[in-house]
Amino acid sequence: MLIVSFTGNDVLIRTKESDRSLPPIFYYFKKRVMLGGYVARAIDLFPEYIYSVYSDHDEERLTAFFLELHEYIAREYDVHDYQILLQAEHGYLKKAAASILPNIPVKLANAQSGGKKVPALQSIRTEQVLSQIIANHIIRSGRLPGGLYGKIKRILFMNINRYLKELLDQGSTAIRLKAVSRSGIVHTVQQEVNVEIPSIRYLLQLHKQVAANDVERIRDLYHLYDENASVTFISPFSYGKSTLINGLFGESMLAMDIRAETAIITKVVSADENRLFVKYDNDRITMEKFGDYAELKEKLSMLSGVRSAEIPAEVQIHHTLDSFPGLTIVDAPGLNSRHACHNEIAEQALKMSDLILFLIHPASIGDAAFSRQMKQFLEMIKESGQKHGFVLTKWDQYSNHYDSIIKELAIVLDEVDSEAERHHVFFVSGYFALYGKQLRDEKINIDEVRKEGSIYVIEDDEIIAGRRLEQDHAQAIIQLSRIGELEHFILEGGDGGGGAANELHMDYGKQKTVRVT
Repeated sequence: MLIVSFTGNDVLIRTKESDRSLPPIFYYFKKRVMLGGYVARAIDLFPEYIYSVYSDHDEERLTAFFLELHEYIAREYDVHDYQILLQAEHGYLKKAAASILPNIPVKLANAQSGGKKVPALQSIRTEQVLSQIIANHIIRSGRLPGGLYGKIKRILFMNINRYLKELLDQGSTAIRLKAVSRSGIVHTVQQEVNVEIPSIRYLLQLHKQVAANDVERIRDLYHLYDENASVTFISPFSYGKSTLINGLFGESMLAMDIRAETAIITKVVSADENRLFVKYDNDRITMEKFGDYAELKEKLSMLSGVRSAEIPAEVQIHHTLDSFPGLTIVDAPGLNSRHACHNEIAEQALKMSDLILFLIHPASIGDAAFSRQMKQFLEMIKESGQKHGFVLTKWDQYSNHYDSIIKELAIVLDEVDSEAERHHVFFVSGYFALYGKQLRDEKINIDEVRKEGSIYVIEDDEIIAGRRLEQDHAQAIIQLSRIGELEHFILEGGDGGGGAANELHMDYGKQKTVRVT
């Protein structure tokens, strides 16, 4: 009897005469399904419509896959009676197969017993994490646009079982793919990745369970996402970094009252699970998991509020939010601190960054101290050649002074860096972004927004605030925050693209603004 075996790497069709291997991927769009080798060849062009049977759990797509597989077997082998054999970990496929092919027997292979129990600390989604690590490595080493991250990761994931097997068996694997950017440019990737890449080495150690103890496992998890592209926010203290980062994610995760006398670097890391790491000056690392972001904020508040002889040097938050996939957002200490160690830590964080965003309080523009800071920052950036931008915060408080603030900033930038052709500048409200997104996602109710008093929207040139605000005003609040352009700039890795950053050319376009008084 013909047997269709789902091995975890491919789909193996076995007859008495021969075996045939099919890629475990299929094309699905508007209920049209295709499978076979030509799907693998089309993966570079249409990755958003191609799925793997070993990762996709959508019942409608999987049912369509099994029906197409049945027709493929009838067409190629003239066989209508066969058997499907699944590995125990792919039991979710049984329901889809049985629903569309009730007369085809589906059997599950016996799960192996007596194996080593995986510690809770160590449970990771190896394939997902490896796709993320390799995608980021390709983008960073090849200097590709950050906007290609999602597409490259998806293409990689379709063949990730092969890459993982070769890394485990040989220590290296060859990546060959093509990714088409939004502008229609085809980027060809031909690159070898190997276990010399630290994040891959840490992942394989976790996968193979070679760590001798929890200390080693925590260390491996802590360094697992070092290949993430990093975006660092730098500014003097109290310039609204925590509020802005919370607004970007739509989660009230970072405490907004962290003490200025600490030099803690906070990293918000796109990862496979929610984890909180704390690293101390003696290189000791602690880890605990958190459920929701209220719990995380409470843990961070306790951490920053306790005066202890052992002050954390770095806090790392692993999150599973859809915002900023594959990125690490870094909240670094400010430059020109009265503490020399803070300046060192800030400069170290900047050197490791792929994109640097300098936060500016509108009221500080024109101050001598501000000009010195800008000069120091731009000299550092010029030397390193790193991508950067400027973010004016507190738009909700200063929108009625927009023209004068932009003019003054243009003058300061021209004075401290007269050779620059342009600067990416954003004027945003993290406060409006946070409340708008949380209202949209029903994480807070409309009464909490109304109580804020200073949140408003504009409808037909009329300002609506307080009790007149409704749930369906959430998107309007987000739009007033002007956060979307900054999000686009970050996701594109500082490349800007169509309509991302405001570019100061001294002939900066005037924008109409409204302020609630």
